[in-house]
Amino acid sequence: MTPRPPARTRRAAALIVIAAVGLLATAGCDPRTLLYFLQPFEPTIPPPGPSLKGKRVVVLAHAVTGTQGDFQAIDRELARALVTSLRKNVKRIDVVNPDKVWEWIEGHPSWSDPSEAAKAFEADMAIFLEVESFQVASPSSPGLLEGVAKTHIQVFEMAHPKNSKGKVLYDQPKEGEKIYDDYQDTNFPVRGPIPETSANSRAHFKNRFLQVVAAQISWHFVEHTPDDEIKDGKPLDSQFE
Repeated sequence: MTPRPPARTRRAAALIVIAAVGLLATAGCDPRTLLYFLQPFEPTIPPPGPSLKGKRVVVLAHAVTGTQGDFQAIDRELARALVTSLRKNVKRIDVVNPDKVWEWIEGHPSWSDPSEAAKAFEADMAIFLEVESFQVASPSSPGLLEGVAKTHIQVFEMAHPKNSKGKVLYDQPKEGEKIYDDYQDTNFPVRGPIPETSANSRAHFKNRFLQVVAAQISWHFVEHTPDDEIKDGKPLDSQFE
């Protein structure tokens, strides 16, 4: 993500704009025109998901049967990529090591509730990514690469239960409650399929596309700017380079 300017720099920029607005107003000019051109901050898009700031979080992923194709570890790779993004962009977050989470998944093949993992790792929240589709080859154009993915995003929060009057029962063990449910559809590149070449192999393209998917999923939890969006088939966010 694009780093935000330091607080001191932001304050200085704001004072300059305020002073300039005052001068324009004194001169009889419309200050709104100046505010438009001297906007000191790049507008950001707030995340729709719950805040993860200061939380201990466990990330799990599962690829629906038949979606992995040639990439058998796509769910594990996606979880790892999202963990990397959250660690870089969420303040004071404590994300459980994805390798340890994967060991837990393999050791509990019958698990069905992400809250089970949250309990096992004493986490505050569990993020569950269900990869419903993930492909990098254009089905209608042989020899062309086009990333298409759909990910079901669910968040479970651990909290003590409440009685009929709404009072929190702190003497009772925490239970998981789903607090967020959404989908992320990703298409890459946005301009359409590109030729598969030796410089842009299927494996290389898959890795790039995977990072784009992880970045867009992270935007459910962290703010981003319009410049972070995908343009001309290239992810502008350099955090994955």
